[in-house]
Amino acid sequence: MKKEKLINKLLEFKQDHMLHLTPDTSRKGKCYKGTYRVDSHLDLMFLITNLIKVCIVALEENEQLCDLEVPNPKYNVMEVLRFITQLIPSEEFALMDKLSELLENIELEKKVATESS
Repeated sequence: MKKEKLINKLLEFKQDHMLHLTPDTSRKGKCYKGTYRVDSHLDLMFLITNLIKVCIVALEENEQLCDLEVPNPKYNVMEVLRFITQLIPSEEFALMDKLSELLENIELEKKVATESS
């Protein structure tokens, strides 16, 4: 009985605290999907832009950056850029394209209906 209670408590802790990494079953091997919090799509785009700007600064020959602060900057920039590619909301952009096309068709139908009246 104690073992079952302990397992239930651990599962409760997991549900309450393991919010940002979830197992990704669509890939082979051990992999997790991460979540991030942004206020809007625009906020996400600012985040992506700022991360890219930081990468640009890190890759520039900058004597003020100490090797101890940013060891192996090319590797670190590469890792950040990989992360950035995962932040880009491709599915949402595809949805915006479809919605835009739908609105254009509605607008065109409305124009044709108005002209034929």
